[in-house]
Amino acid sequence: MVTHSLAAPSVPPFSRETRDTRLTELDGHDFDLLVVGAGITGAGIARDAAMRGLRVALVDKGDLASGTSSASSKLVHGGLRYLEHRQFALVFESVSERARLAELAPHLVRPLPFFFPVYRKRPRPLWQIALGLKIYEALALYRVPRRHRTLRAARAREMFPALATDGLDGGVLYWDCATDDARLTLATARAAHDAGAWVLPYTEVVEFGLHRARIDGAVVRDRFTGVQHRISARVVVNATGPWADRTLGLRRQRARLLRPTKGVHIVLPASRLPLAATMAIPREEEHFVFAIPSGERVLVGTTDTDYDGDYDSVQATADEVRSLLEALNGAFPDAKLGPEDVVGSWGGLRPLISPTGDVADPMAVSREHHLAEDDDGLITIAGGKLTTYRLMAAEVVELVAKRLRKDGMHVGRCPTASVLLPGGHGVRWEDGVLVTTGPGGPAADRDAVERFGADTATHLRLTYGGRWVDVAARVRADSALGERIVADLPYLWAEVDHAVEQELAITLEDVMRRRTQIQIRATDQGRAVAPEIALRMGDLLGWSEADRTAQLDHWLGCVQAQTSWRNDFDSD
Repeated sequence: MVTHSLAAPSVPPFSRETRDTRLTELDGHDFDLLVVGAGITGAGIARDAAMRGLRVALVDKGDLASGTSSASSKLVHGGLRYLEHRQFALVFESVSERARLAELAPHLVRPLPFFFPVYRKRPRPLWQIALGLKIYEALALYRVPRRHRTLRAARAREMFPALATDGLDGGVLYWDCATDDARLTLATARAAHDAGAWVLPYTEVVEFGLHRARIDGAVVRDRFTGVQHRISARVVVNATGPWADRTLGLRRQRARLLRPTKGVHIVLPASRLPLAATMAIPREEEHFVFAIPSGERVLVGTTDTDYDGDYDSVQATADEVRSLLEALNGAFPDAKLGPEDVVGSWGGLRPLISPTGDVADPMAVSREHHLAEDDDGLITIAGGKLTTYRLMAAEVVELVAKRLRKDGMHVGRCPTASVLLPGGHGVRWEDGVLVTTGPGGPAADRDAVERFGADTATHLRLTYGGRWVDVAARVRADSALGERIVADLPYLWAEVDHAVEQELAITLEDVMRRRTQIQIRATDQGRAVAPEIALRMGDLLGWSEADRTAQLDHWLGCVQAQTSWRNDFDSD
């Protein structure tokens, strides 16, 4: 049974003010658990532990989800291709969690049709692909949005007329789920905060504390002021994703746990590539490019290559963008897509576990996770998938609980499987549409369409779930906040205020890239509106003119790095 989200008594605002106040109180506060890394796994660990009654601190040198957890393909899926390697346990775990997350956060985990075309019996004969889907759904215990369908060539051409038809045998139409990865992380961190955890972004661990050769906390540095603080904790968990090896290196011990691989995505206008389903475009053996319809845009990716560059600035290259466009033009020959059609891009790292032996192909590296406890007590979690983050978090907290129980502390069982994430209440899917079931119900949905337009009304429900009415209330108080930030995107000015006051947005980049996706969806990456957003954030956060200029300069540098691949295209 799924229940509503739980909150600690007198929960302070999820804002910078709360974060700053708590930083000043760190030195006199003892925690049961310090989690380093506020991506999806770290946020999940903090939520689980706080809901069990532990005193938890969650820190990150950047924003929530500022690394891998905002740079994925934004899918919650079972991993159909893992069946090829007979990783049945991994698939079962993934499809089970997909169903669970769809219950816990229906607004953030949306059902999505996928089409898997087969050409000249490649990558497998159509009957084999269909058989794989039967196994896939059986492993999910048939808890799928809809059952798969096998389409012969004529029917596939009818449903997807833009698809290349030369050698087309047909395909399989099946269902998985999509998400907004950054907001799923945000909702999980918010749930941790509501349960009593101290969530402290832009707080960097500079060294671990040691007592009798055991780690007992860390020294952290406020990235804004430079002031250092000491966090005392009975247990410390390293959940820093691709940075896990570097975090281990803070103990002055060399470590090589990971083999990070780079994934790049591009964003196109839906008008240039109208799709009725996500397309799984086969490339080389077992390699696919997904074209994912997402409102007014199509998200395309991903690449998978080994990476040894700057972990803090992972960007697309011209060759990677060219490769994705070639895949699209091969699948949709009449589209004739070029670099001028790309409105946005992003790159990220997968924190894959370094395999034993020689594995040349990054795609062949396992996506399973690894949990380790070192002699000094540091617990490290690495690898894994976005889809299974809740289970990974539970496994970590069970290890933490085992240690604390040895010290005589009572720690309860994992509660996260049955408690909704923030926003999960008051909405449900009906006939492929997310509708409001809370205050106002269908009447509130109709009013939102009349007030904001159908696309923005849908956006609000998919982004905030049952809490979309909180954003709408801001518009009722100030009608100017009901204006769109960018004309062809559904974001409202009210969302900027909401992000600062209720979603721990601290920097301009936080709002442009993760609380919204203006930075990757706007045709100018948001350059035209960024100064006004910075002005509004500055009023809310007390920025000086110098602060606002610094925020704009930093953000513009991020955008220039994000779009630097265009320079190489121009020079070709």
